[in-house]
Amino acid sequence: MAVSSPRTRYQALAESLLEDIRRGRLPVGARVPGELELAGRFGVSRHTVREALRRLESLGLIGRRPGRGTLVLNGRPQASYVQAVTQPEDLLQYPTGSRLRVRETAELTAGRVLARRLGCRAGERWLRLGCLRDFADDQPPVCWTDLYLRPTHRDVVPAIGCRPGLVHELIEARHALRTERVEVDVRAGQLPATYCEALQAEAGSPSMNVVRRYLDAAGSLIFASHSEHPGDRFTYSLTLERGWQSGSGLVWSGK
Repeated sequence: MAVSSPRTRYQALAESLLEDIRRGRLPVGARVPGELELAGRFGVSRHTVREALRRLESLGLIGRRPGRGTLVLNGRPQASYVQAVTQPEDLLQYPTGSRLRVRETAELTAGRVLARRLGCRAGERWLRLGCLRDFADDQPPVCWTDLYLRPTHRDVVPAIGCRPGLVHELIEARHALRTERVEVDVRAGQLPATYCEALQAEAGSPSMNVVRRYLDAAGSLIFASHSEHPGDRFTYSLTLERGWQSGSGLVWSGK
């Protein structure tokens, strides 16, 4: 059986293996076929196989055992709820009509604090774009966002906020890259004085701090952003659906 869609190959493989486990074709205690065998059977790469197996392992269905290979540990996963997303921006959606405007640009070297925030090494060079997300009318700005780009990606700067497309999509299109994982940290805090004038808010007032990291398949950081939202201007709402692993439909989400 060959899987045709590049974006869902690992999903299709994981679903097929899950069905084999549910129906007892791969009973508890059975050895899961090896990577080469699965790659040949499904017409996919070994990377795709590893990702599918990782998904099943995260559900507690399979596990590696020294000297025995990968074994089926459970016939059914426990019921759980997941947030279904189709793209990273679904995690935090901004109001319709808002716009991102670049206000300042600087090249800098990441110190320990910034390196910890971005998940990079201290001493790495970054291009920081200070941006304000606001509206065309007189409504207060939504947030201040610092974008962190590799200096070699500075050619996308003129397009940010001026052309259709999200920043990570612009980078991917121009530099033949692909985001495979997005990490999002959300914390409550107090608004730093640095952003008060631009955001028309008081220093020390409640703020929502959001850091996003976009990584490739090797785990290398492609792009990152750090946003400060005044607490009274942003609401994050989500709907939870019973996941595909609970037997009530095929719903996929991040880890």
